[in-house]
Amino acid sequence: MFQAADYLKKSWDKLPFPAYLSALTGTMLLGISLFLSKNNFLFLLVPAAFLFVSYIYPDYRRLFYLIFAVLPFSVEFYFDNVGLGTDLPSEPLMMLLTAIAVPVFIRNRFAFDRHYTKDPVFILLILHFFWIAMTALNSGHPVISWKYTLAKIWYLIPFFYLPLVFLKEDYDIIKVYRIVSTLVFVSICIVLVRHAMEGFSFVASYEVVRPFYRNHVTYAAISVICLPFVWSYYASLKEGLARRFTILVLLIFVAGIYFSYTRAAILSIFIAMAAYHIIRRKWMKPVLGFGTLIAVIAIILLAWNNRYLDFAPDYERTVTHYEFDNLLQATYKLEDISSMERVYRWMAGIEMFKERPLMGFGPATFYSEYKSYVITSFQTWVSNNVDQSGIHNYFLMILVEQGIPGLIIFLLICYYLLIRTEKLYHTLENQRQKLLVMAAGLSIIIILAMSLINDLIETDKVGPFFFFNAAILVYYHKKAALQ
Repeated sequence: MFQAADYLKKSWDKLPFPAYLSALTGTMLLGISLFLSKNNFLFLLVPAAFLFVSYIYPDYRRLFYLIFAVLPFSVEFYFDNVGLGTDLPSEPLMMLLTAIAVPVFIRNRFAFDRHYTKDPVFILLILHFFWIAMTALNSGHPVISWKYTLAKIWYLIPFFYLPLVFLKEDYDIIKVYRIVSTLVFVSICIVLVRHAMEGFSFVASYEVVRPFYRNHVTYAAISVICLPFVWSYYASLKEGLARRFTILVLLIFVAGIYFSYTRAAILSIFIAMAAYHIIRRKWMKPVLGFGTLIAVIAIILLAWNNRYLDFAPDYERTVTHYEFDNLLQATYKLEDISSMERVYRWMAGIEMFKERPLMGFGPATFYSEYKSYVITSFQTWVSNNVDQSGIHNYFLMILVEQGIPGLIIFLLICYYLLIRTEKLYHTLENQRQKLLVMAAGLSIIIILAMSLINDLIETDKVGPFFFFNAAILVYYHKKAALQ
């Protein structure tokens, strides 16, 4: 089978341009003829499909790059008749790349480099998926849970395991982020122009990002995730026009993030700046240890004699704010409705965890179950949750849906990646590789920081970057081992 595929590929590569042009013309005429005779626009997709197949067939990596190219402009689409949604065109392309990856793995006899197969991150991500599947078996909503589990496959395989097959040079990584950063930059410019026409108002920030972004949070998320790689490109340049232009690009990225009025994204920039100095000073292990200790103490103190009930908001004073300055002030006063609605759901999540601490309720089941566990004293004006959104804390979501083992596995993955970033940064000798490792690590830190008050890793605007950044760190760990 693979010999036949190789023969077809070689034949395709040798196909002269006039023959290719004739084939394309014939396909277009066929599509137009069928459209005219059947009066169905779907037949016009025939030439588009021909172009697509002819583009990716010689090299499946082109599909990988194409996915990152369309991510900034992918849109959510819901099939009302079946109650399911997808992101177009990104998710179908991710599924296609997953399907292509299977024969690639079979051809390689699933033989990854031994440095990869012994890597803790490589092993933990397999265990992560295995535990998700186990909790899906225990779910009270199997359809929802298995859809989530299947979707995890076309995040893990195309963006973590497949890159470990084809990553050979630094340029393979640089190319991905040049493509996506360029197109994110274009989307930021479009949004800023539209936002300027609305006077950069806080209320308009929700609308000017559509249709490409569901809301200002996903827009800010993909922008801030790419920011470390734009910075790494700037840091690799010597004085000159390219360096000055990159400063302008950085400023536009920061402006886009600021005018998104997304608190988590803005704060994550400062967290990434602090993390940069922590990594350079080799403080990652003590900071992680101290942070974990503080988190455990805070949880114990809040749980002791139900002291968390003292933080219940005033129902009449938790309101929606229409100015960003007012929103920031209301946040620390516990009067902002979006912040306190998060607390309302977190409290429900804690009650759910108490009932099923080991296996959880099953992947993606929080929305279906949480209203039976809410604490009414934390209720807000928007607690009816017409958007059917989640718990807004990725770590707590894992704890509720996958239990204690699921959270431990994910935390171990995160700890390994952060410690790995520091180690590689001080081990690698090549300056460009050091910058790429730092950018990947900071990008992961930004994703984790935003995940404290959002559920984003399972979205197409964030998930591919988390797993690809993990693949970058595993790839350079192998490089460092061979030096």
